[in-house]
Amino acid sequence: MKPKKHLSFGSLRNVMSNHILQYSDWRQENKKDYSIHDAVMSGFACMYYQSPSLLQFQKELEDREKSNNLKTLFGVSDIPENTQLRGIIDKVDSEYFRFVFKEYLSRLQRGKHLERFQFIDGKYLCDIDGTQFFVSNKVGCSQCLTTDHGNGNVTRSHKVLQGAIVHPDMKSVIPVMPEQIVNSDGMTKQDCEMNASKRFLAKIKKDHPRLNLIINADGLSSKQPFIIEVKMAGYNYILVAKPGDHKYLMEWVSTFDSIPNKRVVDAKGRIHEYEWIEGVPLNGRKDAIQVNFFRYKIISIDKNGKEKINYRGSWVTDLPLNEDNIELR
Repeated sequence: MKPKKHLSFGSLRNVMSNHILQYSDWRQENKKDYSIHDAVMSGFACMYYQSPSLLQFQKELEDREKSNNLKTLFGVSDIPENTQLRGIIDKVDSEYFRFVFKEYLSRLQRGKHLERFQFIDGKYLCDIDGTQFFVSNKVGCSQCLTTDHGNGNVTRSHKVLQGAIVHPDMKSVIPVMPEQIVNSDGMTKQDCEMNASKRFLAKIKKDHPRLNLIINADGLSSKQPFIIEVKMAGYNYILVAKPGDHKYLMEWVSTFDSIPNKRVVDAKGRIHEYEWIEGVPLNGRKDAIQVNFFRYKIISIDKNGKEKINYRGSWVTDLPLNEDNIELR
């Protein structure tokens, strides 16, 4: 099926290309061997072609056809060498690309392509997680996160919190603007994933005020301060709740002789067990918020007829839980 014009590669490429052309050039006139546009679009092409490194990308461009493709498909006039390419891209503020992420998602919304990702009640599941993309014990910069190993060795790293709209039935995902986890001037404490998560919520709400999200995150996020931030943004949540991190909650659940449950046997004879309970205190504080709790197990039957748990997980959410929506489909 032919893609709509506003979602074609050329149209999406032009969004980024035209936006980069407006970037203010900080360099002296006599030191502009290559344009910022050509450097950034070359870097984009490197990611697009999934080259393992900029150096490898430069070697691949020795092939005339690939070099021509870069100029034709990405509008690059002059291709910077590896060192110059890094030097230019490193100084471009990553926040400048927020417009591009925002525009791409808005185009999907206008074309009603985003509707296929609706998860529950017209809401979209947004996975967020932190990842490390640079680490070294030799080089670093003022924005590096540092880890002191206590033996004189210090590791410097760069991390980012990435968000993406996902759906269990869709193979593709829709990334949204990531949030850097970096140290900045004036910070008295080192930045962390939780602080980045709070900034992420505020920024995506500003970028897409009408987008109804369900924030899906790991056990680091299933704490009261973050849940309050999610609710203040007007979002729902599904957060991993590990037993070791939520002893009070688990003890509270264990006081019940039984809680609602459902068992489903799949084609391989495995048992999928779902258990849930609503209105559980998240912690033992006087101001503890109430959450809905559910857990899930995959159980196999051995040759002696005994049950063996192959997987287990538990979560907290503010979404209503019942027999109709608890089952993983």
